Amino acid sequence: MIDLSVVIIALNEESRLGRCLASLPKGVEVVVLDSGSIDGTLQIAANHNARTAIRAFDDYASQKNAALALASRAWIFSLDADEVLSPELSRELVQFVESAEAKNSKDAFRVRRRLSFMGRIMRFGKTSDRPIRLFPRDGGRFHSKIHEQYRPDYGSIRPAQFHESAYILHFSYENLTDYFDKFNRYTSRIAEQHKPGDLDSINFMAHVVRPFFEFGTRYVLRLGFLDGYPGYCYAMLSSLYAFVKYAKVAERTLK
Repeated sequence: MIDLSVVIIALNEESRLGRCLASLPKGVEVVVLDSGSIDGTLQIAANHNARTAIRAFDDYASQKNAALALASRAWIFSLDADEVLSPELSRELVQFVESAEAKNSKDAFRVRRRLSFMGRIMRFGKTSDRPIRLFPRDGGRFHSKIHEQYRPDYGSIRPAQFHESAYILHFSYENLTDYFDKFNRYTSRIAEQHKPGDLDSINFMAHVVRPFFEFGTRYVLRLGFLDGYPGYCYAMLSSLYAFVKYAKVAERTLK
């Protein structure tokens, strides 16, 4: 038994959950908190010996905190159903949890994540990040209703000292149709967080200049062009996302 719980929230993830669960190291506790799937998500979780529960979705932070409460082991690794551990990360997680450092640490750790987009593992254009994913049980909580973030109650936040090939691979979008489905949901949820009239607080730089800045930063300054056509598409779509989320706030104000 590995003293690690992998915690996942899910909704209708039968096309991706199996790949995610198959990448996990043997001996970890797997917790899948479902929010009402009508496909085979729960059966896939059961096939991988995961502990499952169902909770109506309210927001991302609350859902992830509810999933954390179901975990029973000393260390938590938070994962999404559309993410996969590289083989090296799977091995190094086990090595860390069994190390003397883990037995004495109260810190939370950032783990490298890379994006798979249009069939390519991206290298540039702000497509890699280091979210906080590894932390002690009862060491903190998630905050923010949409782009949730983990905040520790004690200890520090440090980058995990894993090998370069130890990373989370993020299959965030199955295709461009899936991208725009999520695009629409997320930009609408962001707009709903603003009250009518909040457009006055969104300045010219954010609403008009930001989309062009987003494209230039990702495609030129952060070398997105080196990822070929997928790099161009991702930079362009990211700039459109920046525009639409502010435009939806404006739409609520102008009605």
